[in-house]
Amino acid sequence: MATTTNDTTYTESELEAEKTAGSRSALAMARRGAFYLSLGLAAAMTVLFLPDLLALLVMGWTAEAGAELGIHRLHVMGIAAVVGAFLLGLFVQAYKPRERIASMWGAFLVILTASVGTVWFGVGRPEEVLPFLAVTGIALVAHPAGRRLLRRGNSYSPALLGLVAVAAIPILAFAATQLSMSSSTVDPHALDGHYVMMTALLIAPIAYGLFAALGFDGWRLASWFAALPIAYYGLLSIAFPAQVGSTGAMWGVAAICWAIAFVAVAEYSRTETSSMLRREVGHSS
Repeated sequence: MATTTNDTTYTESELEAEKTAGSRSALAMARRGAFYLSLGLAAAMTVLFLPDLLALLVMGWTAEAGAELGIHRLHVMGIAAVVGAFLLGLFVQAYKPRERIASMWGAFLVILTASVGTVWFGVGRPEEVLPFLAVTGIALVAHPAGRRLLRRGNSYSPALLGLVAVAAIPILAFAATQLSMSSSTVDPHALDGHYVMMTALLIAPIAYGLFAALGFDGWRLASWFAALPIAYYGLLSIAFPAQVGSTGAMWGVAAICWAIAFVAVAEYSRTETSSMLRREVGHSS
């Protein structure tokens, strides 16, 4: 059976295919709208809630800020670092998101860690953390990459995976220690959610680093996002060894060295051919 419209004859199968294509196009537009709306909401919340905190990434090093923050100096600056690391991974999605999948996953895992810890221990500011989790979740579900979010690229880096594994041991041990102190009802650091946020800060290198090492699209940018928060924390530990949350100068230097090594391996693997630096998926050598 055929239908004639404006001197053009269509079969039923052709009409059905056209309707299906139209529905898919409408769905794609709706997804795209939801994705960019979520980024816009995140940007608005950042402007409303976070400018003073993010300013401490720089201003926190001044004597005036140090006097004002007191015993919370390292923690608050560390919180600024984890928030900054999360926002970097989220906001780079505004441009060519299909090429920045690794950073999308890194940002989601960071905010998920902070949100679960905040709710589980009943500390911090869930009224600020959870809205960011909500918009990031929407961005993830509505991401233009679609099912490609679950697929890694055509290569991965054994060397970067090794660096992630090396970092994971002390990081997870530190995170467990921080979380064990989060349930205190008298420790001001616990009540303000500082230990939970420090856990999120140390999880950020693993979150970004793992997806970079596995070769998800945008792995190079994600490798930088893995390095920045751990390097910043290393500087904090060296500068403020007596503050709660510091692991001291030795571990601080180790953190900075790891960050440098991670970026160096990632960048070098772009130009040199080696089965350790970069290995094709499905190849054993």
